[in-house]
Amino acid sequence: MTYENESRNPDHFSLHDCRARSADYGGGALTFFFPEGIYYSPYGKDWPNTGEAAVSFKTDDAYLYLFVQKDGQTIREEYTADQLVDKINGKEWEPEFLYRYDGYKEIMFYGWVWVDREPFYHEFQLFIETDEETYRWDPLKTS
Repeated sequence: MTYENESRNPDHFSLHDCRARSADYGGGALTFFFPEGIYYSPYGKDWPNTGEAAVSFKTDDAYLYLFVQKDGQTIREEYTADQLVDKINGKEWEPEFLYRYDGYKEIMFYGWVWVDREPFYHEFQLFIETDEETYRWDPLKTS
């Protein structure tokens, strides 16, 4: 898909409260698609405030920790990027990004994975080794 806008500067963007409805992992990039858009600060304080968006992270290594409750204990399950994409595209998971933490060439997102059964969501931590991210929004209309 081709987009009207693109930026590689993460300073004006936030994925807070944004839900990824599909994803792709290949060609050295992990991409999340946000049909409801993302937050871009120059557009104002509404959340989200862009049109449909995609966010890509240049990476060869990403993994997710999912925290589930079993028998009164919290269990951490680990998923690869491929497994994460399969869960999202299979409509089993819908990750909602809440907070972002930046390290040296690594980003950690904290959020909730929404599921269609009780307890309806689980906490997650997503680790992406990257030094390049691309924000695209407002798809061009094709006739």
